[in-house]
Amino acid sequence: MKYPELSFEPFFSWVNRSRIMYSPGLRSEVGYEMAQLGGTRAVIFTDKGLVDAGVAGMVVEAVEKSDLALAGVFDGILQDARIDLINEGARFYREKGADCLIAVGGGSVMDTAKAINILIGDGLDDFAPLAAQAALWDGAKPLPPHIAFPTTAGTGCEITNAMVVLDTEAHAKLQVTHPFCNSDIAMLDPELTLKLPAKITAFTGMDALTHAIEGVTSNNAEPIADALGFHAIRMICRYLPVAVREPDNVDARGNMLLASTIAGMCFVNAMTGAVHALAHTLGALHGIPHGLANAIMLPHVMAFNLEERPDRFMMVADAMGIPVDGKEPIEAGRLAVQAVKALLKEVGLTQTLKDFGVPGEREGLQPLVDLASGDGQISYNPRYVEEEDIINLYLKAR
Repeated sequence: MKYPELSFEPFFSWVNRSRIMYSPGLRSEVGYEMAQLGGTRAVIFTDKGLVDAGVAGMVVEAVEKSDLALAGVFDGILQDARIDLINEGARFYREKGADCLIAVGGGSVMDTAKAINILIGDGLDDFAPLAAQAALWDGAKPLPPHIAFPTTAGTGCEITNAMVVLDTEAHAKLQVTHPFCNSDIAMLDPELTLKLPAKITAFTGMDALTHAIEGVTSNNAEPIADALGFHAIRMICRYLPVAVREPDNVDARGNMLLASTIAGMCFVNAMTGAVHALAHTLGALHGIPHGLANAIMLPHVMAFNLEERPDRFMMVADAMGIPVDGKEPIEAGRLAVQAVKALLKEVGLTQTLKDFGVPGEREGLQPLVDLASGDGQISYNPRYVEEEDIINLYLKAR
């Protein structure tokens, strides 16, 4: 196809601090790599599901075979990075006399570990006041050594300098950024994702696709993020169905891990948009896993945004493998929306908001609308989003 000229703001900045390593079996290098960072005694942060599945044990075994001392395993992390568990994790780290940490898990585990490391680095006990500040950049300094092993291919949290934490008292998800919170090394070992159930593989993969699509269509889109985001879309559309269909396919799992990290590098610089704003509130008020909420909202928000960014949505269609030669951008963009719906069906994600008890009347939706309107990501959506628009998007997704 003849690619259109894509405009971008005349000033932007771009950053990626984390070193990224990839290989099946890479966990065997964790002791050496942590020693290079100066760590000698590590706590592993994970969740009970990964312990029961034997995934956390694969990293524990790698640590035990190295010269790195294992101070302890904190496996109490639940869905979403909860402030109470962040504070508890920091106490555990200190009680065990650790000097470095390893995160083994998906987005909730990795975001929790980031917040714990900020508390440790700053000598603090309670993350709530920090979460209220949102941007922790003034006076920020490097944190204790931190290695992340993502066990899902979706969040990109291993390299992003942002986290989303759940305030369980306010029933709100808060976005927090810190220039040194992301891992020093993101170790991508696809063998750690082989036991991931098909449904979680599917919706975490759609989370990564959402990061890429929102990143290349946001108000902050720029050429570096474009290069990353469009290639992530190509990889996800090719390998996500394979990873769902063939869970032991290390090649497909590995490509999805890489695509997730690449999409993370895209969106943490270009930001996201209304899909994330609306999905954050669905997680906070209805407990819908973040990736699944994104998956449900994605085609509806894409359709809403089409007319504002037709050239960019045509590029999304092209990256998805749709023949767009000779088509008007808006027509190609509509094909991209249909392709996302087809992909959702192919990977078995057929649920709607109705399945999670989200109200079908305007009054019942108002708490969601109030939170989504104030979400920081909504300002990056390419089309201005009114409260009426949010209501209509939720209703279409039921």
